[in-house]
Amino acid sequence: MNNNVIIKLFNNNIYHYINMSIQKLEEYKYKIDSLNNADVLANLCKLFNLDATSNGNTLILSNIKSVQTFVEWQNKLEHPKIEYIYAENIYKNFATISLYLEKNGLQFSHLSADNIIIINNQFFIPINTDDLYTIDNGNIVISHPYEKDNKYLSLELKDNDSLPLEISFKTFYSSIALLIYDLLIGLENTDYQKGLLIIYMTRLYWILYYSLLSTVDNRLIIN
Repeated sequence: MNNNVIIKLFNNNIYHYINMSIQKLEEYKYKIDSLNNADVLANLCKLFNLDATSNGNTLILSNIKSVQTFVEWQNKLEHPKIEYIYAENIYKNFATISLYLEKNGLQFSHLSADNIIIINNQFFIPINTDDLYTIDNGNIVISHPYEKDNKYLSLELKDNDSLPLEISFKTFYSSIALLIYDLLIGLENTDYQKGLLIIYMTRLYWILYYSLLSTVDNRLIIN
């Protein structure tokens, strides 16, 4: 399994990203092809009042200023780390998605920098729907292979060596937290509780603190 990022530019309009392509059809309108479960992704977009429709494996976004991959967005940042308010808004974005999925009996197992699109530099949509599982008695059963060198993978998934794996759906909470921690503080500081002290007593401090607890069932998510 190879999740290496492959991005090519054609005529300043089309970006090819792994098996997905983003095409600017006209001003403020984009088409994303070769997606799995494009209908699910359209619903996630609509959580943020985005004009999204699906047709088979294609997602159409209208009244949109920009669509880019997470890697592309990150490479364009003016500074290596983002500001606190931006980090809090990105967390709220993923919390909104997570809570919506939970209400529908679903949850992602993890996030990956290779499988996120950013719309209007504001809305972060995970597209790895192969890693979306049904919640049963508080657990998901992970059956799809995943890259263990993914820096946003929870510790319990990194330590796992076999599939299928039955685990609490709250494993996803730490994946969100690791992404935010990376953007705000940096994963080079692997003592997360110590690293979080630079934002001690803020709302995001407590959110990330509880999302990164070693006991999966004790993790919390707040929107």
